[in-house]
Amino acid sequence: MAHVHCLLPYIFIHVIFAHGRSTQKVLLVSMDGFRWDYTNKWATPNFDKMAEYGTKAPFINNTFITKTFPSHYSVATGLYEESHGIVGNVMYDPELNETFRIGNFDPKWWNGGEPIWVTARKAGLRSATFFWPGSEAEVRGIRPIYYKTYDKSVLFKDRIKTVTNWLKSDIDIAVMYFHEPDATGHRFGPDAEETRAKVIEMDKVLGDLMDKLEDEGLWDNVNLIVTSDHGMTEVDFRNKVVDISTVVDLTAEIERTVDAGPIMQIVPFPDMRTNVYNNLKTLDNVDVYLKEDIPDFWHYRNNQRIMPILVVAQEGWSIVTNATQASVIPNRGNHGYDNRLMSMKPIFYARGPNIRRNFTATPFISVDVYEMICSILKIEPAPNNGSLARVQQFLIGENDALKSDGMRNNFAYLRSDVSAITVLVFMSFVVFA
Repeated sequence: MAHVHCLLPYIFIHVIFAHGRSTQKVLLVSMDGFRWDYTNKWATPNFDKMAEYGTKAPFINNTFITKTFPSHYSVATGLYEESHGIVGNVMYDPELNETFRIGNFDPKWWNGGEPIWVTARKAGLRSATFFWPGSEAEVRGIRPIYYKTYDKSVLFKDRIKTVTNWLKSDIDIAVMYFHEPDATGHRFGPDAEETRAKVIEMDKVLGDLMDKLEDEGLWDNVNLIVTSDHGMTEVDFRNKVVDISTVVDLTAEIERTVDAGPIMQIVPFPDMRTNVYNNLKTLDNVDVYLKEDIPDFWHYRNNQRIMPILVVAQEGWSIVTNATQASVIPNRGNHGYDNRLMSMKPIFYARGPNIRRNFTATPFISVDVYEMICSILKIEPAPNNGSLARVQQFLIGENDALKSDGMRNNFAYLRSDVSAITVLVFMSFVVFA
């Protein structure tokens, strides 16, 4: 019997440690431009279902500026824009003397932050990305196991099929991006019938995704997070524009302007800084800041890619350098404005074995999502601006997860393992007796 006494503690300890390891996975999904109140305005039964089976926040607070690339990279890295360095869809770096535009995946632009798919790889996990902004770049020398070159023509159903197949295999975290309802909101505005129809369509996309996770038996170990980068507000390029050329000389006083619309960054010639600033301050419907005076609450100052003067439009107004040219722009919706505006707030839903059920969360900050994912995956986060404490309200620990509906099958697996131990111990007794 001495042999059996030695073997049994070894088997028991081995099983305890095997079950101590995290077997949970994460699927992070962005629906670009999905404003927080779209699900309140229009019928979205699948979002309602996700909230019933998981957690919903009324809205979350995103980062400034509220544009696609910067906001998405803040979600992925847990960093404010001044920290990760993607400070706009268009930006200028005076040290590089180069301009960045969408489609540029040179690592020198992206290495300021460590996205979750890189953190996971560094921790020995396997990550995959389907169109998330920044995911085509090799960040700090690392890429996800799988990634896709952006092509918006790829059908949403094909994206879902690919991602669920990844999660069925050995991928621990996948991220996926949909460009709607942003594209429709830009064209027609946030209150248009076309936008309503697109939101209803995206609700069906969510339904298809949840059904696919159900069909593949993935709900026991996949935590689904659905969020967005920003909201949308109504604009009018004929009647609500602020033309800076009415108060400054674009040739004699301005070296360059960067971006336009809700915000504009301006590089005056060195001896023109005070004059340009004072003249811009006379404009209505905008706020003008010297770089050193940009408010702390935006976390948008301490980076070389933020220019000497920042002009921020009031909601619905657009900053331009030529009002005549701008007047032909047909778009009725835009974003990029002050992130404190309710029209700029994104959605947040989560469901899975590590998520509280039928719970409404207190609004938190988009940079907290990175910490949340690291906690679920049990990996060490890179330095970031997020807070696990702010999202702990709806996270379920491993012990609590065993009590939740979503983990009942896992508990059955544990019972099966115990049965297997009994058989193994019995066989060992026969052999060694």
